[in-house]
Amino acid sequence: MARDYDNMGKILWTDHAADLSRFVLGEEDVEVFEDLDTEQQTVIARQTDITKRVRVNNQEAILHVELQLRDSTDTPMWARNAQYQGYLVGEHQMQVYSNVIYFHPTAGRNDTGRYAYNWSGYEYTLRYKVIRLIEIDGQTVLEMQTPWVAALCPAHETTYGDKH
Repeated sequence: MARDYDNMGKILWTDHAADLSRFVLGEEDVEVFEDLDTEQQTVIARQTDITKRVRVNNQEAILHVELQLRDSTDTPMWARNAQYQGYLVGEHQMQVYSNVIYFHPTAGRNDTGRYAYNWSGYEYTLRYKVIRLIEIDGQTVLEMQTPWVAALCPAHETTYGDKH
């Protein structure tokens, strides 16, 4: 029975997309100019770098970390994070703490860790933590006495083949 309503609704949207879009959006000035493929792949073409199930202050969550030597070129980092977080929330139904660690001194300068829009009752906000290793004080990391964190600290400029 539910499938019948679902199929009927899809047919109505095919035949009357403009009218139904105006109704849903509450706007008269709406033009429907393309049907997008509704099939969502179950196979993920892109893997996250690090994804761990963690417990923080007695609350389980997903820790997601992307490691970036340079800026993301094909797809903006905010769009990649939207994809990753959407999948992780849907799959695990728990909070996701997403991070991007930029290694190169010039990487991530324009990454705000945020993507948002708000219009006519529709609101979407995506946030993730941006960590630019060049901005971290090496002495502070050394004082933590955790060599694996110190290994992430920025190297000398000769490592990257250019100056900051």
